[in-house]
Amino acid sequence: MVDVLSPTTPEQLRDAVGWALGSKTPLEIIGTGTKRAFGHAVKTNAVLDCSKLSGILFYEPEELVISARAGTPLAEIEAALAEKKQLFHFEPGYFPGLLGAGAHQGAGTIGGLVASNIAGSRRIKVGSARDHVLGFEAISGRAEDFKSGGRVMKNVTGFDLSKLMSGSFGTLGVMHTVTLKVMPRDETSATIIVGVDDPQAAGKAMTLAMRSENEVSAAAWIASGDIRMLDIPMASEFGCGLVVLRVEGPKPSVAWRAEALCKALAPFGETHELADGYSQRVWHFVGDVKPFAGTADSNSLLWRVSVPPASGGDVCARLMAETGGRTMMDWAGGLIWLQSAGPDAMATVIRDIASSAGGKADLVRASEAVRETVPVFQAENAALAKINAKIKENFDPECILNPGRLTPASISGEGA
Repeated sequence: MVDVLSPTTPEQLRDAVGWALGSKTPLEIIGTGTKRAFGHAVKTNAVLDCSKLSGILFYEPEELVISARAGTPLAEIEAALAEKKQLFHFEPGYFPGLLGAGAHQGAGTIGGLVASNIAGSRRIKVGSARDHVLGFEAISGRAEDFKSGGRVMKNVTGFDLSKLMSGSFGTLGVMHTVTLKVMPRDETSATIIVGVDDPQAAGKAMTLAMRSENEVSAAAWIASGDIRMLDIPMASEFGCGLVVLRVEGPKPSVAWRAEALCKALAPFGETHELADGYSQRVWHFVGDVKPFAGTADSNSLLWRVSVPPASGGDVCARLMAETGGRTMMDWAGGLIWLQSAGPDAMATVIRDIASSAGGKADLVRASEAVRETVPVFQAENAALAKINAKIKENFDPECILNPGRLTPASISGEGA
C-alpha cells in the first residue's frame, strides 16, 4: 500500500520531509505526475504529493515578475499571463503529450516545469527555464528551509542555487515557492517555411538564418513524413521536409525580416511566408513535439539529443542512417528528437554519435522495463559526477528525495 502525503503549507511540507528523514523512508516527489515517466522509477511506497501547494502569490505585470506555489497548474499561470499579454519567454512545451499524461496544453505544475528545466523553441535565443527563475523557497533532505534569489534580476542574495535546482528533478530539495520573470508578447510574428528534405542541408539553412541580422527567434526542421500532421495546405503542397523559421516584433520589422529571410534561403529550396494563424500552429506543433506524442511503450522509444546547433544537421543525418529512426530538429539543430526501437534502445550507438559531436542523449520515453536497464540520462564525466555526488550529500545526506530518479541503483550499483 502506498502512503500519500499531501501538504497544503510549507510548514506541513517540512514536517513531511522531517518524518521521512526520521524514519529513513524514501519519498517519490510529484506534482500532478505528468512527468513521472521521464526518468527512472522511484522505488518506494511513500509519495509526497505537492499538488495542493498551489496558488499565485503575487503577479506584477509592470515589474515582469510572478511568484506561485510550486504545485500551481501551469495552465492557471499561463492564463493569468495571457490576460496581460505576457508569457514565459522560454516557451514551455507540452511535454506530457510525449508521456501519455495530461490531456491539455499547460498540463503539469510550475514546480515540475522548473525541476525538469523544460524549454521550447525559443530556447536558442533566450535560454531555458533555469535562466528565468528569479528565486525559490524549498525544503532540503535535512528537513531544513532554504531559499535563493528574490523578486528582481539584480538580487545577489547568497549563491545562485536556482541554476542548481532547475533540472535536479527534486533530488536536492522540494520547492514550495518559485518566482520567475515574464515578458510581454510581441506585437506580431511570422514564420518562413523552406522546402528542404535533407537534414544536413536543413542544418546549414538554419545556421545561415541564425547568423543573419534577421533576429530569428526559433528555427526547426520537420521531416517530410510528418508534414501532413501540420494540417497546413501550403506546407503539404511543398511535398518535402520543411525548415521553419520564426521572426517576432513590431509589424514593419517582422515584414522586412521575413522578406529578407525568403531571399537569403531561396538557394536551399522553395520559400514561403505563412499567415499568422498558421504560424502559431507550426510552433505549437514543434514545441509540443507532435510527431512523437503518444503513450510510452517499449516499441516507441523517444530520445532527446542535444548537440551544438551548427552540427545538428550532420548528427541528425547520421542518427537516421544508423538507427533507421524518425527525427525532428529544434533549437536550430541544437535539439534532435529521435524515435527509435530495439531491446537496448540503441543507447550505445545513439550516445556515441551525440558524444562525438560534443553533445549528449537522454531517453525521454521508454517502458519501465527498458528504463531499469538503460540509463535515462547520459552519464557525466568522473569529475562532474564527483562534484554532483558531494552536492547531493550536502542537500540530502540520507538520500530520501526521489532516490534513483536520475540513476537507479540497478544501474549505478549504489543503494537507494
